[in-house]
Amino acid sequence: MKNKMKSVLEHVKKQIDESAVSEEIDGYPYIQILNFFPQHYYEELVEVFKGMNNKGFYPLSKNYQDRYVYQISRGENVHSPMPTFNDLTERERNFWKDFQDTFYTSGFLKTAFLEKYDDYIDFPKEYYGHMMDQCRLQRDYKGYSIGAHRDKLDKILSVMIYTPTTDDPRILEDHGTALLTPKFEDPEKVPHHPDHVGQGKDRHFRFEEMNLVKTASSIPNSIYSWAVAEKSYHGVTPLESDHTRHTMAFFVKIPKQLMQFHKLYGAPDFKC
Repeated sequence: MKNKMKSVLEHVKKQIDESAVSEEIDGYPYIQILNFFPQHYYEELVEVFKGMNNKGFYPLSKNYQDRYVYQISRGENVHSPMPTFNDLTERERNFWKDFQDTFYTSGFLKTAFLEKYDDYIDFPKEYYGHMMDQCRLQRDYKGYSIGAHRDKLDKILSVMIYTPTTDDPRILEDHGTALLTPKFEDPEKVPHHPDHVGQGKDRHFRFEEMNLVKTASSIPNSIYSWAVAEKSYHGVTPLESDHTRHTMAFFVKIPKQLMQFHKLYGAPDFKC
């Protein structure tokens, strides 16, 4: 590992180690960290990210055409080859290869956050080797939104890294993540609505069916992370600004055939 990246890694490790899991929302363990990266490294990251053209970015899905992503890892379902960044400029390629090696390929982020959330994860240790971590760059455009959801059982934890290209407080609030609590008791009993995305208890609900607790603003060089739990509802309300929302996403998933062994924090069968 390059000397520069050793110091960056040491800083990030210290920030994670010294962070605390918040339980202010019942059944919803989450972490917010400021100054996640060393400032000089963060400024370079934003400059490189902002300067990338749209080559290599693609729509997240048919339901979310206003979100474009660029993979730092093998992709959400880990079927794609590891990115080599050959479609980027030399500076961009070198930067993201160093990031990939330091935080993703090494397993650092996966291990660090799994350890941090250990008290809030109920999944057999013997199956940890099947966990898959993913990392991507995201550009969200005006009108983008994602409904209130807690994440499916095939996801263990998520980390949102905020990398805004503005310091306008109105835009930072607009580009944040809504932390929500449901107005309903049982998600499976909520009648299906045409605006819902998906089916069953893990569908994406309407914001009208939620209470807004707070917004994790898109504060420069900060993260918002959560362990998937019984009440880990979150979402992004429709972006009003013409300014592009820049974020990075890191998450840990499990194969769908192992979802039956994942028990959510806050559920009656958690660690029973």
